[in-house]
Amino acid sequence: MAEAIFKQMVDDEIYSCGTHAITGSHVSKHTLDVCAGHGIDISKHESTNFRESNIAEMDLVLTATELHKQKLKIYYDDLDIYTIKEYANEYPYDINDPVGGTFEMYNACFEEIFRVLEKIKVILEEK
Repeated sequence: MAEAIFKQMVDDEIYSCGTHAITGSHVSKHTLDVCAGHGIDISKHESTNFRESNIAEMDLVLTATELHKQKLKIYYDDLDIYTIKEYANEYPYDINDPVGGTFEMYNACFEEIFRVLEKIKVILEEK
């Protein structure tokens, strides 16, 4: 969701990958429906595991949770890696993961990500 949302907000290259993603897998029905409800089509999105990504070439890496950040730091200690909420100066730093939850939980996650990414957009514009 974060990749799709941020691509709507900024004119820059945005990529996503997962620490536990199976490369080539598709988004859940709730993710698809929530994004569609906000005018974002992610029906063609396929997951990429971070080990199969070009993460080492990124200027900035944002993760959903502190655990994801710690895992990536093991492999890429030289990269600027933050949680999304950490970069936006919001505590606690984790985005609530809706996996296995209700449509409402996915929608709440979308709203949280959207709100935080709006703050990050402003932060990046000021740099």
